[in-house]
Amino acid sequence: MEEIRNTHLPQGIIYEILSRLPIESVLRCMSVCKLWSAFRHDPYFIHLHLTKSMIHQQPSLVLEPSSLIASTDDKVSSLLMLSPNGEEGGGLDWKVRHIPLGFELESCFNIVGSCNGILCIGAREVLAPIFLFNPITRERKMLPKSFIVLPPTYSGPIINSFGFGFDSLSNKYKVVRIYKLSDVMYDYSDNQDVRYCEIITVGDSSWRKLDLPRTIQDQYDYGYHLYQYDTNSVILDGTIYWIIKKYFLDSSDDCEYILALDIDSEKFWTIDCNPPREYKQRESLIHMDGSIAIIDYAYTSPWSADIWLLKGSKSMGFSFTLITYDMSGLGLLGDYFSVLSKHGHDTFLLRLWKWKFVEGNQRLESTLLLYSPVKKQYSFVQAGHWKADMLVDRLLETWMVPTLARV
Repeated sequence: MEEIRNTHLPQGIIYEILSRLPIESVLRCMSVCKLWSAFRHDPYFIHLHLTKSMIHQQPSLVLEPSSLIASTDDKVSSLLMLSPNGEEGGGLDWKVRHIPLGFELESCFNIVGSCNGILCIGAREVLAPIFLFNPITRERKMLPKSFIVLPPTYSGPIINSFGFGFDSLSNKYKVVRIYKLSDVMYDYSDNQDVRYCEIITVGDSSWRKLDLPRTIQDQYDYGYHLYQYDTNSVILDGTIYWIIKKYFLDSSDDCEYILALDIDSEKFWTIDCNPPREYKQRESLIHMDGSIAIIDYAYTSPWSADIWLLKGSKSMGFSFTLITYDMSGLGLLGDYFSVLSKHGHDTFLLRLWKWKFVEGNQRLESTLLLYSPVKKQYSFVQAGHWKADMLVDRLLETWMVPTLARV
């Protein structure tokens, strides 16, 4: 490194060299001299490194260590980042590190999205402030309060769903919040749900109302109730995706669809996705093989996972391609699992859940492992074990490529 510094290379050449390095190496290089230290504040270098990182760097999995067994209170002061080594099946040597937040995060807040190395953090069940945070630079930005004012007599639950992405036309970030007010959370015969949507361009002083599709706005004209799965939204090619379920009040003909939002135009549309899934559980919408994928799980013998890859476009239409994997080899290791990503040709990163009795109490714990359903081989990711809450712990994870992006 000293040789590079003393060769008096043009700054453009130095930028090209440093921009190809992982973020950890870039940060070490910036300690060489004051000139290089200033690169982290140069918009051109930040954009150059961001562009190359999104193409060449593997995403890291970010978790809230509130789900770690070692956690003793309801506040979080750091994040846990797991970075793959890039080798298929390399589960034993993933890099694991804690990243200090620089502040304490209340237990009601979750990581609800990520984009360009920036995390979006918000509360799922209260109208709390939302903020953006870059875990590498520690930069944080609080967003303005919502323009929605709750009725003074309202005491029911508030269910929030979020979207976070980058507008390629304005070169600014946008945050979307869809939330539901209901006096009875689980009574699907109740007709008093009120659903709102708002959006803000980061840097603006206020939120703007965003009209939802008629399939959501006029739900009671058609006699059904909507349920948004408790998973983070997924962003791909400038579009944010959520998975939605329709409960028909007077029949058993439930169905699902994907709600999509184009970030640039701020327009919604929907994609029907009602493939048969008898005796299977659906709660995952993830990236896989350059597409959006829906995961259906079967926890009866034999265990299996149906992966529905979404293909097509809004103009040409969409279709689903089904791939079914035999997951029966996991039955001796845990009680159920969830797919986090594909890792290599036929290997998946999974979160494995197992019920354990501790001091007379039943507790759900989870751990991460790489599993090949074809070879029936697995290796645990050495990042400790997680204790989990069955209802909410799956919300505490997101994928991101660490960058120097400004919020």
